[in-house]
Amino acid sequence: VRQTLPEHTEHLARLMAQGAFLETDLTVIKLARQLGLPAHQLRHLINQQLGFSNFSDFLNSYRIPWVCEQLADASKRHLPILTLALEAGYGSIAPFNRAFKAKMGITPTEHRDQF
Repeated sequence: VRQTLPEHTEHLARLMAQGAFLETDLTVIKLARQLGLPAHQLRHLINQQLGFSNFSDFLNSYRIPWVCEQLADASKRHLPILTLALEAGYGSIAPFNRAFKAKMGITPTEHRDQF
């Protein structure tokens, strides 16, 4: 049974809501495999249908808000930002800091200090 684009979009949204974006080293190929799609179809869905410039931009749209929630949580104040970045699926702090600043306009530390 071939799924339609809206079904793929819903399946993708469901996977992401379940935390698929938290997987370190998540690639288009790995995610496409979980969806049962060829990678080029997932790229098309992410870029053309959902309007993201690339896969990384798509992942960051889930990862950064997740980290923001963690930073706002007083019970996680003791956790280093690096720990949160790694838990969010980033391989190291530099790409995380760049992505965070690009999306939020401030650094993760400045964001945490607001709370």
